[in-house]
Amino acid sequence: MKFNKSTILITFFSIVFIIIAYFLWKLWVYVTIAAIVSLILNPINLKLKKWHFKQFYIPSFLRAILLLGMFWTLVFIILYSIFPLIVNEIYHLASINPDVLNSKLAIPLEGIRKNLYSLGLLNAENSNLSSLVVNKFMYFFNADHIQNTFSNLLGIITDLLVAVFVITFISFFFLKDDRLFTRTILMFVPISYQTEVKHVLLSISKMLMRYFSGVVIDILIIFTLICIGMSIVGCDLKTAIMLGLIGAIFNIIPYIGPIISLSIGMLVGFLTFLPFDLYDVIIPHLIYMAIVYLTVNILDASLIQPYIFSNAIKAHPLEIFIVILASGMLAGIIGMMLAIPGYMALRIIAKEFFINSTL
Repeated sequence: MKFNKSTILITFFSIVFIIIAYFLWKLWVYVTIAAIVSLILNPINLKLKKWHFKQFYIPSFLRAILLLGMFWTLVFIILYSIFPLIVNEIYHLASINPDVLNSKLAIPLEGIRKNLYSLGLLNAENSNLSSLVVNKFMYFFNADHIQNTFSNLLGIITDLLVAVFVITFISFFFLKDDRLFTRTILMFVPISYQTEVKHVLLSISKMLMRYFSGVVIDILIIFTLICIGMSIVGCDLKTAIMLGLIGAIFNIIPYIGPIISLSIGMLVGFLTFLPFDLYDVIIPHLIYMAIVYLTVNILDASLIQPYIFSNAIKAHPLEIFIVILASGMLAGIIGMMLAIPGYMALRIIAKEFFINSTL
């Protein structure tokens, strides 16, 4: 089998890229996030690029600064709105009286205990299921545990600030020069392949731009629907906003995200109505909240996402499911979040270099 110079170069640089990505994974994550931010902001950037007043056009560096300033301002407003709500909810959890919680759970958990014990799924040591659940709950939400968690936030905040700076710095140059990424890639591509690679990069860029713009629209719709639904079923405005933001953000994670947001919503709903009667107030409200989540997810899966992503995702649902499952096994939640755009990019590459080349 003969290997030409181009094949050897492509193989060599591919191996080098994989090695660098493996050892510098954090930098790779920063570049990926910066690319996603740039893709989300790029439609606005293109609009501003065409806008002019007489002979004055907005300089590219100024467009990048304006867009990144708007983006981080929006992120700050969201965090500023939701963070105090989450902190108050955590402190509310820490202040719950274990006796009150135990009294609410004693009767329903006793029935569950009997069934589990009769099936041999619960041993004698854990026969008091109510006390077991309450003790576990109070362990995670006691004041000392929460204080230790917040004391570790300093290191997390430092890492986040570094990440924000690096992502902003990289995003600035991606927005300032929208051909920077393409030129960088083409530096490592032989001349004979540059036409195909340019076409692939352009197709991937357009596809990812449509996809991530659709993700943002989907997040806004989910947030609005959950907020309205939770307000209707009796949650106060702050709780509805918090649950809406949590539901919209976790909805990015395929399949698992809605389950996580539902679990958080049920916990918050249970603790919000804890002072009231279990069967007359708490359980009916939890059912109403579950109906809201179920309705929103059905609408999202059957109407919203197919409409938004119809032009971006052209694959069978089973195909997407297998890709997401495999990505989750390989890279966890992050892999599941990036599975669809990554798979679509691979399909474009395969179509250009393998399918078309055989025609």
